[in-house]
Amino acid sequence: MNKKLIIGISAAVVAVVIGAAAALMTSTTPEKIDLSSTHTTEAPTESAKAETETEAAITTEAETTEAAEETGSAASVSTSIETYTSGEISIEYPKVAGISDSTLLEQINEKLRSNALSVVEGLKAEETGGSLSVTCQVISADRRRLTAVYTGLWTPEGASYPTNLFYSNTIDLRDASDLGLNDFTDAYTMAGYVLSDDVVFSGLTDEQTAAVLEYRKSITLEDFTNTFNQADFPIQTGVEWPPSFSYEKQGSIFFTFPVPHALGDYVTVRFDPSTK
Repeated sequence: MNKKLIIGISAAVVAVVIGAAAALMTSTTPEKIDLSSTHTTEAPTESAKAETETEAAITTEAETTEAAEETGSAASVSTSIETYTSGEISIEYPKVAGISDSTLLEQINEKLRSNALSVVEGLKAEETGGSLSVTCQVISADRRRLTAVYTGLWTPEGASYPTNLFYSNTIDLRDASDLGLNDFTDAYTMAGYVLSDDVVFSGLTDEQTAAVLEYRKSITLEDFTNTFNQADFPIQTGVEWPPSFSYEKQGSIFFTFPVPHALGDYVTVRFDPSTK
């Protein structure tokens, strides 16, 4: 089962957190061309040349058609933002259009909506009262997958301050399945990375980074591993709301972990596999 990145709720001091990290790029060197038979190979006959040219034309046409189909498919996927409201609750979520399989399209949009709105149950927002406001940003969408990130504020009734929220959702548009941290990396490796001197936090000042590193001393490798094992959608049995959420962007992996409210409620980590 796939897992997801983090949001923390804190009644008084601790909440949700985000972090993230990075991706892998490789390059290959073309093989040398063997010129040893240049002057010894028998010249092709006219019929052989005609056959070769015909095969080349067929191959080129097939490749061109396939490329055009893929481009058309990618170009046909579009997204819009819908908004759910109920009393003091307002949640944005994405909606996809342009997928020819109507059944698959319905499954995708239902999952996007239900995942986005599941924060209401996860936080017990309707039961406890107060206000909940979440905005959505689609950071990538192509014929293979869609990634949306959600940020917001949750203020339980009677609370003296709001809790900062973050969660994310990556869906494979080919089968409407959820993708999570274990599809990009693994929990144990990321736990070790967060505890290492190489860890990179996203969006923090030097002062904030120092404070988070100090707080990090109170968390063990096992603690972080358990947190990241519970990351992302679908929400696991026994987990009210994932303590971590993750997503991939331009080759980097981003994921979160919870920190006290004074530190922002969550921290985002960035991991770049190509540099590790």
